Amino acid sequence: MPPQPPRKKSGGTALLVVAVLAVVAAGGVFLAVKLTQGGGDGPAVAAPVATESATSEPTRAPSSVPPPPPTTAAPRTTTTTAKVTPPKPVQTVNPATYNATHRLYKTGVMRTVNCKQARTGLGNGSQSLAYFKAIKACLDRAWPTQVAVSGGRFRSPGLVVWGGSVTTPCGGGVGRSFYCPTTHTIYMESPSIISFYKQNPTFGRMVGTFTMAHEYAHAVQWMTGLGEAYTKLRYDASAAGALQLSRRLELQASCLGNVFLGANRNSYGITGYAYQMWLYDVNNSGDRPPYPRDHGSTTNHGAWSRAAFQSRNPASCNTWSASPARVS
Repeated sequence: MPPQPPRKKSGGTALLVVAVLAVVAAGGVFLAVKLTQGGGDGPAVAAPVATESATSEPTRAPSSVPPPPPTTAAPRTTTTTAKVTPPKPVQTVNPATYNATHRLYKTGVMRTVNCKQARTGLGNGSQSLAYFKAIKACLDRAWPTQVAVSGGRFRSPGLVVWGGSVTTPCGGGVGRSFYCPTTHTIYMESPSIISFYKQNPTFGRMVGTFTMAHEYAHAVQWMTGLGEAYTKLRYDASAAGALQLSRRLELQASCLGNVFLGANRNSYGITGYAYQMWLYDVNNSGDRPPYPRDHGSTTNHGAWSRAAFQSRNPASCNTWSASPARVS
């Protein structure tokens, strides 16, 4: 069992068992947390449940060849035929090379936008909407520079906060937060995070904050072309290869999400007890049996997350050139 997180005295009231799932269209973060009375186990974070992701049709270059220029007949009976030079083939970058050498890793340290945590809590649906909108407003200010410098086109993703069930072009389900590339929208599932908040407000805030940053990072992946390259790589991959690609994508999303959190740690208040709850969350998120190995081990998830939080630099998030052991 994972270690019990530090927490304040509860007065002996038993806390409920809840689960929160945060999944992107390519597969998301899955958290299953158990908080018990007294000396019980702390939150145990389990593996994700994958959802089908939408893919984009690759752009094709025009294939038509222009007609040859008109020829002029020579004197008397001699004629000439124009020689047509075929166009040079369009050069395309291998998607694996594209992701491993992407310009995003050279955009430098992310500057703080002095993001402040919303005063509203996460006690109900309307409060959750206000809370996530406040985080998204910060993310909308933080990522445009990095996206533009890396050669991408920034477009603020949509946000839907929902409960019960939701249906999208990328799939849906119960208890899942995810990003859908087709609609360029983040779908935040609120009831599970509300339950966390009611049991431990600080832990609930950190789970909700990290989940939002992770899903937004998936939007960044698609705005910069990393996501499209992933779908191309996955198309011809074996079952084992597809799982490894999924782990590279998900670990990078967690890493990029924590670049933002690290850049705004002081203004947002990820210090003291809140820092301990954030640390527990990232160190205990990852794959656990019997779920598929599509998000990475808890050890690797914690390693990528901590490195990004400290560096505040996307250069810490090149999961595509990392050894298989670092994305296992």
